[in-house]
Amino acid sequence: MSNIIKTKQLGLAAFLDINNCQLVGFESDYFIYETSSEETLRDWEIKYMNSCCARHDAAILRLRKFKK
Repeated sequence: MSNIIKTKQLGLAAFLDINNCQLVGFESDYFIYETSSEETLRDWEIKYMNSCCARHDAAILRLRKFKK
């Protein structure tokens, strides 16, 4: 059984990519992924926010301010 996850969040989309979710489309600023897991969008958001990936993304955004 597959599950469709739609998100506008670039960081979350990258997280889905590295967690073996299949990008199946992009429309109206939404990345559309198919996953074989039963996890909901909210489940994925929580996993992402608790991951080192989210901390990395936040650090990049913070450091980007120095370049302006």
